[in-house]
Amino acid sequence: TYLKKSYHDETYNKNDSIMYDIKNKLDNNEICLLSNLNILRMSLCNPNLNLRDIQENIKKFTQYNETQRYKYLNNLLHPEKSRGCKIPSQVPVPSCSFQLHNSISLKTNSSGNCAFVMNPVFLAYLATIGAQGGGSGSSKAFFAKFLTSAWKNENDTLLGNAANDNWTPVDFGQTLPGVYTQFRVVSASLDVKYIGRLDEASGIVGGAIILDEISTTGGEIQVGAEYNPSAETFNSEAPDLERFGNFELARDSYYHKENMCLEGVRLLYFPIDNSYEEYQSLISIRNTSIVLANENTEGVIHSNLKSGFNWMFYAQGAEPSKNCFKLDIYINFECLPDPSFLNYMPISSYPFTLTSEEKKKYILMIQSKPITKLEGEEEDYDLSPPNIFMRMIEKFKNGLPGFEKLRAWGLISSVPGLSSGLALAGNMIAENSWNNY
Repeated sequence: TYLKKSYHDETYNKNDSIMYDIKNKLDNNEICLLSNLNILRMSLCNPNLNLRDIQENIKKFTQYNETQRYKYLNNLLHPEKSRGCKIPSQVPVPSCSFQLHNSISLKTNSSGNCAFVMNPVFLAYLATIGAQGGGSGSSKAFFAKFLTSAWKNENDTLLGNAANDNWTPVDFGQTLPGVYTQFRVVSASLDVKYIGRLDEASGIVGGAIILDEISTTGGEIQVGAEYNPSAETFNSEAPDLERFGNFELARDSYYHKENMCLEGVRLLYFPIDNSYEEYQSLISIRNTSIVLANENTEGVIHSNLKSGFNWMFYAQGAEPSKNCFKLDIYINFECLPDPSFLNYMPISSYPFTLTSEEKKKYILMIQSKPITKLEGEEEDYDLSPPNIFMRMIEKFKNGLPGFEKLRAWGLISSVPGLSSGLALAGNMIAENSWNNY
């Protein structure tokens, strides 16, 4: 009995030591992958093979291996292809996600100039529409149709060499029903394409990322004693944007690029610091006000607007007085739903995690080249899937106990494409009682 007990104690201590070693050397992504591989291994070792189950398990494994780690970089590089993406977090919180996509055309003025400015980190409650935002008596101001952080300037006074205050708010669908309470931007892009006649293409287009505090957003405002949806509305003004009429502001920016008109321009979003990964409250009537001047709207001020990151596009010397530029904007939002809608919203936790070092590495890669031509400019990024199996094997200095035993069973040679992964899963999980740990 003593010998039997000692044998079991020794076996337990050995397995416990191995499990402790595994637990402290593998991250959550690798543990999840091992679990999927163990399911695949058991399916392949079953005397009665179920090809449908095996196919489904291989599909899950392949999807995981392609998504592992480098997925976040792809989300930052290609927001238009990353619908439903989320920010990988060490402590994931169940959330929803959606993609906001909209397009507009820009018309050049009589000099062939136009400009566009936008802060992508913005969402507002639909309940704000129709609410009073300022004024008194017969000069009350109401939010009429939408709120936005996007502005365009097509005025003939825009020359590109002096300040200009003729900015018009653009409805990009950033005013939402109250199903969400907080949000954060995962990734975003602004694509500008020339859609005019090829034989009349001329001038230059430029893109810039301007890191500057702008507290004013805009929308359509109504002034009167009470709100009337059918009454006349005014576009709010934006005094903060006056300086953006001078294109030298964009050219002096650290992130700036000019291309020929036909080449277009593409701008990406990246978080400036860790605060951009924190959830922001949607703009509501509680933190929004309208400033009036002589019965005309002057601006919409938000006390909790996340300002600092701004896209700017401009065209100079292009075909005059023509709708020759198309803007496509993609923004991927991750949101926390209102508790009253929890039973109706698709909520999930992001299954992948990244260390702060890896996340910082990917963000720095985007920051190195956030503005490019619309097409034909290759990205200098390595997007090949990492060899997760070799990385895990390298973590164990003394090798893998039972590896030769698995080789003797013929498991490795029977499935060449998954040999290292199946061996690793069989060794760590089956041999060391992973399921009972």
